[in-house]
Amino acid sequence: MMSGSPGSRWTVLLPVKPFALGKSRLGSWAGAARRDIARAVFLDTMDAILHTPEVCRLIVVTADPEAHALAAGAGAEGIHEASVGGLNAAARLGAAAAADHGTGVRTDPVAVVAADLPALKPRELASVLAEAGRRPRAVLADHRGHGSTILTAQDPSFLLPGFEGASRARHAANGAYEIAHSGVPGARLDIDVPGDLTLAAALGLGTHTAAVQANLPQ
Repeated sequence: MMSGSPGSRWTVLLPVKPFALGKSRLGSWAGAARRDIARAVFLDTMDAILHTPEVCRLIVVTADPEAHALAAGAGAEGIHEASVGGLNAAARLGAAAAADHGTGVRTDPVAVVAADLPALKPRELASVLAEAGRRPRAVLADHRGHGSTILTAQDPSFLLPGFEGASRARHAANGAYEIAHSGVPGARLDIDVPGDLTLAAALGLGTHTAAVQANLPQ
């Protein structure tokens, strides 16, 4: 887990909304369990990242004290957002921290990963990072082909996050190479609507989301 071996060279940025505000589109279906879902998918995404050998540093960016505590307990770094400014603002805050080593040496490449990928597997993230490592900037589209789940940059200063809405086209328009890898379904499957959880369950959920999903409406 984040061993820092020669092959472990990526810094991953994991922006996460306060759990009470996350997964709003699941509200009418999940009810009070919506917060539990937001927390669980974050934990499973973080766990997959931490078990990816190519990742040497994980920075969680959030205004949620509980998310900070969970990140610290797992061995990740935490950056506090003074206010909830959205995914792009959080990604820029994390990228600035990733670039600021104070040594003047070249920084590691960075990847922003969506915090709601409960079926993500370490081998999938490793595969995405391997392909992204050959490009100055790269993006992985979500399973609908409209949004983005992973954005990478060799230089944190040129990450240029454009998440939310039609982010696939936005990232492509500002020069990000689109990763066409078809063998990483868990890396593409972010959770927005109830059917997404069903799809993710078919791929294999992480333990936290599986425990919550067992008590949700079927």
